Amino acid sequence: MTRTDSVDLDDTSTWPADLADLIAGLARGIPKTKLQRLDSASDLHNVDRELAQYDDRVREILADRLLRTYHATRLLDHEIEDVRTRGLLTLTPGFLNDRVGRAVQMGFIAAADLAALTESTALVHEPPHMVRHRFGEVSLVNSRQPLAQAWPLRYLANWGGEVRQFGPVWTDDAFKHVRRIGAPSLIIAGIDVSTSAAAGVGRELVFDFIGIWLGLSGNGVTVHHTADIPADQILDVCHPGHPEYDRHAHFPRS
Repeated sequence: MTRTDSVDLDDTSTWPADLADLIAGLARGIPKTKLQRLDSASDLHNVDRELAQYDDRVREILADRLLRTYHATRLLDHEIEDVRTRGLLTLTPGFLNDRVGRAVQMGFIAAADLAALTESTALVHEPPHMVRHRFGEVSLVNSRQPLAQAWPLRYLANWGGEVRQFGPVWTDDAFKHVRRIGAPSLIIAGIDVSTSAAAGVGRELVFDFIGIWLGLSGNGVTVHHTADIPADQILDVCHPGHPEYDRHAHFPRS
């Protein structure tokens, strides 16, 4: 697979012909009585569940291509280079500790803040059964539409990722310098949705493709990708000043 093989859920011109034909046919087959009840892809999922049977076919068609997905975060310069050379790695407790350790070692975080930072994680503040679900995956969204919501600001404005953002470090003004290290970064990664690693989504992909075709709102879901995404599948790393980043006017500038 190459970067030219990427499919953009939001841009029908990038869809392979056999996928576009499938989605167009499914859209035409939705009864008018159901179409009148649709405002979003979620509505489609709720009123026409039978369409779920075509999800395997969508994934088969996309097997030789990469579906564009988006990961909002905040990265130090060496972390940006890591993403470009190593890809996006699934989260582990070891990775979490290594990340803050390197930031301390390189002088971005004072050693005096290390104890407080170590105590401000999901490992400390959440019960074990919830913590388990935060590790072993990379979280992405498969459409730009969810990026228009407020939630990306939490990750773009605060260094460390979701599992890090607990406890007083993330609410106390005294730790603002810790939260603001690095640069807001929108990572675009291509994933193979035909693999079991990409199976974990909030609803079947077919609903979002049909939703885009019909011009509905609310398209895009979180993909819990349970394998590392290699460097050759990182399509871009975008910061303020990059057109892909700047199309989201509410994203932080620094």
